[in-house]
Amino acid sequence: MDLALAVFNIGAGLGVMAAGAALLYLAWRTTPLIRESRALAADLRRLARQTDSELRPILAQAREVTSNIEVLSEDAAVKLDRLTGLMDSLQDNLDAGRIAVGPQRPPEGSVESWETREDASDQ
Repeated sequence: MDLALAVFNIGAGLGVMAAGAALLYLAWRTTPLIRESRALAADLRRLARQTDSELRPILAQAREVTSNIEVLSEDAAVKLDRLTGLMDSLQDNLDAGRIAVGPQRPPEGSVESWETREDASDQ
């Protein structure tokens, strides 16, 4: 019985040592991965700070452009309303006969050219 217990203890000890050695080997192999992960995390934090610092002015400018577009569209709407009013009053005046629109007569005058064909062929 003592011999069996001694063999069991030796086997269990060897198993624990093998598991410990495997853990040491895995820790040794994952050390570069952990180091690279930390470097990537630092790069990601730096990139996030840089992106934030570069995007703030762009967003501020976009807000300003948006507000300018709103003002311009309101101005255009007001001008379109005025134009509609003018066109309506013009149509009312045309319908009432206060304004007459007819074909325009060409100005009367000579239709002859200053240069005649004979003069143009002499040159």
